[in-house]
Amino acid sequence: MRDLLARVAGSGARPAGGNVRRDLGGAALAFAAASVLGNWVEEFTAFEWSLWAVQAILALSLTLVWGYGGIFSLGQAAIYGIGGYTYGFWAINLADNTGESLTAVLVAVLVGAVFAALLGYFMFYGNVTDVYVAIITLATSLVLFAFVNSTSGRAYRIGDAPFGGYNGMPRIPRITWRLPGGESHELTRTQFFLFCVAAGLLIAVAIRVLSRRPFGRIAVALQHNELRTGLLGYDVRWHKLAVFTIGGAIAAFAGALFAAWGRFMSPPVFSLTPAALVVIWVLVGGRSSVSGAFVGVLVVKGFSSWFGGASGDNEPIVLGVILVLIVLLLPGGIVANLSRLRKWTQSRISLSADRLGADAETVDRKLEPDLASPTPEVAQQRARLIATAAVTKRFGGLAAVDAVTLEFPRGVSCLIGPNGAGKSTLLDLLSGRQRPTAGAVMLDGQDLTKREPFLRARGGVGTKLQVASVYESLTVRENLWLACYAMPRDIEDADRRAAGLLEWLDLRDEAEQAAGTLSHGKKQWLEIGMVVSTDPSVVLLDEPTAGMTREETERTASLVRELGEKASVIVVEHDMDFVRQLDAPITVLHMGSMFTQGTFEELSGDDRVVDIYLGAHHTNGSPTDGRAEVDSAIIAEGSADADT
Repeated sequence: MRDLLARVAGSGARPAGGNVRRDLGGAALAFAAASVLGNWVEEFTAFEWSLWAVQAILALSLTLVWGYGGIFSLGQAAIYGIGGYTYGFWAINLADNTGESLTAVLVAVLVGAVFAALLGYFMFYGNVTDVYVAIITLATSLVLFAFVNSTSGRAYRIGDAPFGGYNGMPRIPRITWRLPGGESHELTRTQFFLFCVAAGLLIAVAIRVLSRRPFGRIAVALQHNELRTGLLGYDVRWHKLAVFTIGGAIAAFAGALFAAWGRFMSPPVFSLTPAALVVIWVLVGGRSSVSGAFVGVLVVKGFSSWFGGASGDNEPIVLGVILVLIVLLLPGGIVANLSRLRKWTQSRISLSADRLGADAETVDRKLEPDLASPTPEVAQQRARLIATAAVTKRFGGLAAVDAVTLEFPRGVSCLIGPNGAGKSTLLDLLSGRQRPTAGAVMLDGQDLTKREPFLRARGGVGTKLQVASVYESLTVRENLWLACYAMPRDIEDADRRAAGLLEWLDLRDEAEQAAGTLSHGKKQWLEIGMVVSTDPSVVLLDEPTAGMTREETERTASLVRELGEKASVIVVEHDMDFVRQLDAPITVLHMGSMFTQGTFEELSGDDRVVDIYLGAHHTNGSPTDGRAEVDSAIIAEGSADADT
């Protein structure tokens, strides 16, 4: 398998993204503008603007968690509140003794991160699905609201700092700092504003940089296709937990700044309104844009002040109207739509005779092979024996797979059978997508039965699903890069392999095209390329030629035969012409059990096989050409719905 990949190795650029210097330059310009404004306006006005920067940092936490990681959390405001209360407890008790409160900010960030990690662990390692993550995080907020609201007694205090119950925690110190042996300095209102702006801009740059690193790309991949990410060998639960924890740390940091800004914390920070407000900020600005966090807070606060007037009773109505208008008129948020408008304008301006030549030049540069660097020496990977031992899968009283014992040695093996025979279910048991009711799945004698799909993928089991499973919103190049990086490799190696696979799959012209726009056949090829790029020793292919042209089918057959020389390849297929081209041993499944085995020639003339496709007594006792009948039956069956 590895020598096959070595032949397609080349060099290429990493997936497109901005560079750090440009991001830092933009942040520096924004900070310079804020400095001019902050020193130009009255100090109280600058102090009021600080709240906008603090809330933008809170919105950034959800941008990371939801916009990049795909985790819809209604608990960011709750972690914000935890950060604020933690800062209050620490600063009230120690600021007078230490002469500074920056340590309290760090403690608040740590406590928020730990809380997010604990909550995330129970959610993600408990396999809680997306909608229930939102419910659990909201419920956590409301539980904290009820608890803090009930802590008004004198018993509820830590040192000199009371919880305060519904009255809140007063007299929280502002941000102070001092050098060792020096005097204590409290930030002025203007300095605090600039501190918050600088912190927000640095966090925004950090999120952008992180999104272009492997960790960030994997987080984005999770949002687009969690199933495929796991099948590539990534630990989905760990990556979700890491993103949620980092987002919690950012939210807690914002909470600490809020406590220092207002010098007061109260239970309503844990209520429903703040939880929903963070979501509205991010939706309005654009949930996949860091600048959208700043824009969303600014727009929502501006409209709330403008239309809400002096009465706070109008605020929910104003927020609801803003949200509905954004969802209907600007899906994706303000920043995303402005970006689309800018790109559309640029494309109209640059629509000239030399445009195609310029585009081709750009692609050539990205795909230009580094001919000077030698192809990595890769050892031949031994195919491994995957087997089932009386494996059974029941759905209620129905046995989709019933006590099947099979061995799949090196080479190509085919699974055929009528709809409902259990073929795809058996592949799911091999890949780990489903757990058997009884029996075992073995790989070279090792029991895989309880292993998660990502662990099986790391162990060399590659899976192509019945319906092409790719990252439809990402480019073809990014899809292949994520697959190449899944195994222990460095970034440059993944770049080279992804570029080589583009050539090998004949997808070079579609490299920067979204995978979702590919034709059905090319999408199948892309998924096969993603499976091959993980260096599997066992390859599971569920209907690999569905939707392909005859030429594509012939190329796929050639590829599968080549894979079979180095790996154990198990193919579920309805296209009998494709099965015939593979010239591989065939296992027939029927009603969840192994029915018979043999070569294509043997089975196509077997009346028992003809019977299970066409029904018993189909010939009324007359001799027929079994091969023709089986072929026609399976052609008809192939257009039906997928089997269990």
